[in-house]
Amino acid sequence: MSREKILEIKDLSITFLQGKEETRVVDSIRFDVHKGEVLGIVGESGCGKSVTSLSIMGLLPKKTSKLSGEILFQGKDLLKLNEKSLRKLRGNELAMVFQEPMTSLNPLFKIGNQLEESLRVHLSLTKKQAKERAIQILKLVGLPRPEELYGEYPHQLSGGMRQRVMIAMAMICDPKVLIADEPTTALDVTIQAQILKLMKDLNKKMETSIVFITHDLGVVAEMCDRVMVMYAGQVVEEGSVKTIFKNPKHPYTRGLMKSVPDIRKKNERLYSISGQVPRPGTVQTGCLFAGRCEYAMAECVKHSPPLYKLQDSHQSRCFLAREEALEHDEAFA
Repeated sequence: MSREKILEIKDLSITFLQGKEETRVVDSIRFDVHKGEVLGIVGESGCGKSVTSLSIMGLLPKKTSKLSGEILFQGKDLLKLNEKSLRKLRGNELAMVFQEPMTSLNPLFKIGNQLEESLRVHLSLTKKQAKERAIQILKLVGLPRPEELYGEYPHQLSGGMRQRVMIAMAMICDPKVLIADEPTTALDVTIQAQILKLMKDLNKKMETSIVFITHDLGVVAEMCDRVMVMYAGQVVEEGSVKTIFKNPKHPYTRGLMKSVPDIRKKNERLYSISGQVPRPGTVQTGCLFAGRCEYAMAECVKHSPPLYKLQDSHQSRCFLAREEALEHDEAFA
């Protein structure tokens, strides 16, 4: 994996507008994606994962959302580009696999027509060249009888096949960054494993950087190089997969990991984090996780913790990590 930064998110905040009311749903997040890397973004529903991905693609409605900060793709700030410039990047150098393949594919158009659209818009290929490339990419994603599938409609395919078509559509122009928003959620376990293997293979063969959004830590362990944990619109922990799984520092990350069923242990009840993710804007002071945290102190209710830098690019937004962060700073002073 290269250390070249291909995508840099700097102090990105996202606010939704409803009349005169403004609600911040993502709060000053920062992260990088390196060339050929798979970055996992995890957290419960409502933590801001999908909204962040849509903002990178420029797919949030301009009338009802306000973005600040920077989204740098190869040094170019996407937030400053007009719609025409964004269209040139979307589906070409930046691509996305959406969560539900049936609603992402147009039921009125054949698979081949939908695959060819990106090629003809971005690469100006002839009809014959586009068809050859479409059939080639269908083979690459492991679909059987690609020549026949080319002329079929989405409803004629199974869920797993439709998801492979979605990945084929995303990869057809050899994008530099692929965003996958929970691409295996609606699939059975066997198909999930096949899709994950496919994406990992494409990542290795084509050196495509992948931002993998999921709530499944098992998928993160299988797929990712680094992981970023989000809670209520903030980054609460970040580090390599090995570091996070071996030594999680934030109570929320620990809670997520304890919530994963372990076949080696026979517990009567599965562990779950008490409470729910707070609605955006409802927590005005203190740590956003304090109301659900078993380690919460008086300080946590009054003050919001910073993102402490620990060893090996590990970061944690928790006062419990403060002492280790100070030791780390002294050691590297």
